Amino acid sequence: MLALVQTALIRTALIRTALIRTALLQIALVLAMLAAPATAATVSASQAQVWVAGRQIAFDHLSIAFGDPVVTPHDSGLRAMLDAVSARMAWQPGTRFVAITRADGQLITFTVGSNAVSVNGSATAIPFAPFTSNGDLFLPLLPLARALGLGVRGFHGGYVFVPQIQSVTAHRDGARTIVHVQGSAHIAWRSAYAAQTAARTLTLSFPGFGTDLSRNLGVHDAVVLGATISESGPPGYPTTTLSLAFDGKAKFAAHRSADSVSMDLVVARGEAALRTNAPAATPNAVTMVGNIGVTATTIPAADHAQPLSTISPSPLTSPVALPEPVDTSSGAAVATAQPMPEPSPSVSAGPFVDQKITDVSVAQVPTGTRITLTFDGPVSFEWHRLGDPDNRFWLDIDHAVLVGPAQDIDSKLDFINSVKVSQHFITPDKVVRVSITPSRSTDIRVGQIAGTTNQLGIEIETAPPPPDAAMAGTGFLTAAVAVQPSPGTSMTPQPAAPTHGDLIVIDPGHGGNDPGALNPDLGLTEKNLTLTISKIVQSRLKALGWRVVMTRDGDYEVGDPNGIDRQELQARCDVANAAGATAFVSIHINSSVSTAPNGTTTYYWRPADKLFAQAVENETVTADGILDAGVKREDFYVIKHTQMPAVLVETAYLSNSHDGAMLQQPAFLDRIAAGIVKGIMDFTGGPKASPPTPGPSP
Repeated sequence: MLALVQTALIRTALIRTALIRTALLQIALVLAMLAAPATAATVSASQAQVWVAGRQIAFDHLSIAFGDPVVTPHDSGLRAMLDAVSARMAWQPGTRFVAITRADGQLITFTVGSNAVSVNGSATAIPFAPFTSNGDLFLPLLPLARALGLGVRGFHGGYVFVPQIQSVTAHRDGARTIVHVQGSAHIAWRSAYAAQTAARTLTLSFPGFGTDLSRNLGVHDAVVLGATISESGPPGYPTTTLSLAFDGKAKFAAHRSADSVSMDLVVARGEAALRTNAPAATPNAVTMVGNIGVTATTIPAADHAQPLSTISPSPLTSPVALPEPVDTSSGAAVATAQPMPEPSPSVSAGPFVDQKITDVSVAQVPTGTRITLTFDGPVSFEWHRLGDPDNRFWLDIDHAVLVGPAQDIDSKLDFINSVKVSQHFITPDKVVRVSITPSRSTDIRVGQIAGTTNQLGIEIETAPPPPDAAMAGTGFLTAAVAVQPSPGTSMTPQPAAPTHGDLIVIDPGHGGNDPGALNPDLGLTEKNLTLTISKIVQSRLKALGWRVVMTRDGDYEVGDPNGIDRQELQARCDVANAAGATAFVSIHINSSVSTAPNGTTTYYWRPADKLFAQAVENETVTADGILDAGVKREDFYVIKHTQMPAVLVETAYLSNSHDGAMLQQPAFLDRIAAGIVKGIMDFTGGPKASPPTPGPSP
């Protein structure tokens, strides 16, 4: 017994000694910092532009110190920057610590006077320490961006911070291989699968993400035969592409992580091995930094796997707009859903202002029940759904205030257990949540009400969700003031001003499982011809000093391979709109049930684009030497929903014997491309380098 007491006393003494040593070291560090000669920081205003995740951030007072940008913790631009990558900051004026929780839950800590930033306890040296000047605390912006896992890219007018695919790793787990993809922001992807050969290839594209990873990832085992990764597109809004080669018998499924910044691709030869058990929702974890409590919340994940080929998670795209509610008793027809207007590239992600939800209403529509929320300003939102057997759905509206008490809504649908609209959070940000609890799987659509500027619709469908239904997404309600047309007139949207005077988007028509027009006798397929012509156009434009973004540069679909046509077409528009191009040209090959029609036709939609169409038509028929079939106005989707001058060129008729024979000749395809390029040059006057304005890339 005496020996045990002595052992305990010795252990206590050792612990006390260690604590005293640690305290003395901390005191010595503080004294050293106080004794060190302080370098007075000269802070001056900066006019630099800052872009984060494809959007310009408006800072209240961006400054320069020690040659680098600095910002105060209370600057609304910093809050907007953190919001863009789903990070949260905890800071109290007068304290020496600034703590930031990243989207993946890792904790970033800056300390006044310390030339190091801590990420989850691991310190990294930074050029200069956070400092105070005239009572304000200043943080170095570039080290902060890097600590958030963002790629930092400078240009002549400022800085671009790009979310990154940080790692791709693989490990065996019994009968399956799990490929883990880690991002630095909420991750979204598009997929394409080529199964024509023994070694099948899955391609995952991550729009808006860059990467510094080596091309060859060194992933190889019995079912995953290899993996490569690459980055392409504009530097401010790139796309990272991950290609994986599979064994011919492999099956696969994708699982988004609970924090939404990573995903697991499960590959196995049996379907049973594809299933994973999603972790339960993690309670809020509180970490103390100084005297600040930092809370990291984990969002629950879907509890079952969805096959990758049926998932189209796209938080970067907007949901479709919903038609006005229809009185079902009147037998009136339901208006066709139109695409939700994309946020204008001139909208700045500046200071967030809390917006009021002034009205909540419910209406029965032919397909189910619609809940309509009315706002007094622009809002952003995100939604999530859980799979069977849970089936819950919730939508969170950021920086929103519900006027009045929480509301329980009667949906009139017998399979809906509850619908509630409530003020979910008050601090640190005000969030209104709409939660729906069904007793079975049901489709729920979210989007701006067509014909309105300040109403968001949440439509509970009686039908189950389609197989390719996404499990999460985000959107933006601009709440812009609508210009009302005069009675009896129609309004045509005008193209937005180009944000990059030296950038062109070329859209090779069709691709993937959509071959376009066919001429089996000549062995010609439209999707192959359009890609060939587009690549020649790309090469010629680059030689003239243009930057060129291709909506596709291979035989694949731009959107979800299993999606509807409109989703595919919108994906092409999204590429162009995100790039902020000067012009958009969609290249096609025509066809007819009759063999008689022939020649080149160029289409436009907006009246302002007619001159562009005429220039391309004139130069193309001059170059290719076939019939000038004229310039025509048609509401083709890709020239109607792009935000810059846009035309669609039907270069020749695959169904015509003369045109078809010409399309077999590489020299003819080269002449077509040369004509299109000359038309672009005639219309634009050539590339014009310009500093970036609101848009996704400098």
